[in-house]
Amino acid sequence: MRSTLSGFIPRIALAAAIALAVAACASNDNDEEQRAAETATPVPQLDIPVPTANETVPGGIETAARQLLADDLEVDEGDFRLDSSEGKGWSDASLGCPQEGMAYAQVITPGYKLVFDLAGKSYAVHTNSDGSHMVICGDGQ
Repeated sequence: MRSTLSGFIPRIALAAAIALAVAACASNDNDEEQRAAETATPVPQLDIPVPTANETVPGGIETAARQLLADDLEVDEGDFRLDSSEGKGWSDASLGCPQEGMAYAQVITPGYKLVFDLAGKSYAVHTNSDGSHMVICGDGQ
């Protein structure tokens, strides 16, 4: 009987050790998840107004857009006629003009679309809401 017990006791000890190790791991995972939840910084929800389609584009933005086109095409900024302008909520930070190979923040970006005419050809300039970021976006896109 002694030889049977001597083989049984180490097995019980091993099973108990495994059970304790599993319980400790599960506890650590839960503790880590709890700590992460407690220390996570909430993402602020920004209430950024998107300009309406018929909202007037601020004069400084129109002037900056004219200058951007004039510099790009090497003409006088007064040569352009503003055909249309509208407030936009761009679907990402590309302002509606993504470039191949570039990654953009996927966030609604308020801004404007201005379409200028120069000698019968249309040029679109897309901006963010304060005009600090502008792109020439194809032929009147």
